[in-house]
Amino acid sequence: MKKSLLMFVALLGGVATTVWAAPKEVPVSDRTSLTMTIYNQGRALVNDTRRVDLTQDKNTVSFLDISNQVMPETVLIKAAGVSMLEQNFNFDLLNHYNMMKKAVGTDVDVEWINPATGVATTQKARLLAFDGGDPVLKIGNKIETRYPGRVVFNSVPASLHAKPTLIFDLSSTKAGTENVELSYLTTGISWSADYVAELNDAENELSLNGLVTLTNNTQVNYENAALQLVAGDANMSAPAPVLMRAMAKDAIYDEVGNAIGNMTSEAVSGYYLYTLNRPTDIMSNQTKQVSLLSGDQVKAERHYLYTSPLSVNSAYSFKDEKPSIQLKIQNSESDGLGMPLPKGTVRVYKKDSRNRLIFIGEDGINHTAKNQEITLTLGEDFDLTVKGKRVNYTTLSKGLYEASFEVSFMNAKTREVTIRFEQNLPNGWKILSESLKSQKENANTIFWNVSVPAEGETILTYKVQVKTE
Repeated sequence: MKKSLLMFVALLGGVATTVWAAPKEVPVSDRTSLTMTIYNQGRALVNDTRRVDLTQDKNTVSFLDISNQVMPETVLIKAAGVSMLEQNFNFDLLNHYNMMKKAVGTDVDVEWINPATGVATTQKARLLAFDGGDPVLKIGNKIETRYPGRVVFNSVPASLHAKPTLIFDLSSTKAGTENVELSYLTTGISWSADYVAELNDAENELSLNGLVTLTNNTQVNYENAALQLVAGDANMSAPAPVLMRAMAKDAIYDEVGNAIGNMTSEAVSGYYLYTLNRPTDIMSNQTKQVSLLSGDQVKAERHYLYTSPLSVNSAYSFKDEKPSIQLKIQNSESDGLGMPLPKGTVRVYKKDSRNRLIFIGEDGINHTAKNQEITLTLGEDFDLTVKGKRVNYTTLSKGLYEASFEVSFMNAKTREVTIRFEQNLPNGWKILSESLKSQKENANTIFWNVSVPAEGETILTYKVQVKTE
């Protein structure tokens, strides 16, 4: 008898140690720090540290106000002496639809107000089905599908939360208050870079201002966040801990950070990390802009480009075509820049004779490292015209033929301009003659820098031989 009683007590004690307490809620008010690292692909790494009161051994804690677009498989929780045993992401939010779906098969109250008297009548009913439209109710012995009243609930199901919630089963080696860091990736948060450039009268310098546009499409406010932006296309199929370690505090940086306006930049793990030098709020369903950089007296060169549509094998001709306007900028310190530029859109303005700004074009740039060249295509020049044709074509033998071309460049400006004219050629080409000296761009492209006098014309002729065998 005594042995059986002892075994019973031991079993009872064993059962008692596995009983979990109700989740301890950890609200945003217990937050001690928040860092957000936002990637170009519309994802963000959130590092959210909060004070949590822990008991020794087992704890169940509930982190409130988590992004509704969190990627649960990327969640990582860290604290001294704490290990995670289990996690649950409760994304069933408290709303009309979920309340109705959770109540299917249970008894509810239904209330109907007589429109003539205003008297409310309450009845017991069983909610049989709900698909988002009218509920199917059993009231007494009748089935109601178009009940004119409303369903009234007496309580909220435990699985529904006003905001997305992460619940953790944790094991702690000691009791006390610990700073618990929660890290996770979430979609719905993005950033992009936009640049505004003003070209001077001589069109050889410009001022450049860069803005970062932040967009938060989640249902969570991120207040007083330390903000970091990653320029570069991270491979998001990598395991979450790898992505997180890439931005960790002990990462090895390639070079010292550079101050650029409101942000500093530094190279890390093959990407560029831009850090805002002050905390900021990124509120739910908000778009905001933050200054990224500024530069004055940035050197620029205006160029003209026309890519030939002519072909050795075609009699196609063209006329009244316009070359495109290009602005070339060297991203170097000597030219007024010299800083890593994240990809984005550059919009260019210039003042007219009345000192009013006019928009002259825009173009996108890719991630541009220091000392790389930026080429902006702004539009077509009204004063420049190009026309061309294939003059003749001769078959010399099987697989060997020649073609001659003539291209005219007309300039209505009061100053001389140079137009870069590019011609694509098939394999096995050879220039037999040309009125201006060409240059080779690659295996199948040559170009001429054609000078056109003020209010004048320049004619380019060239003859090509092609061998296909």
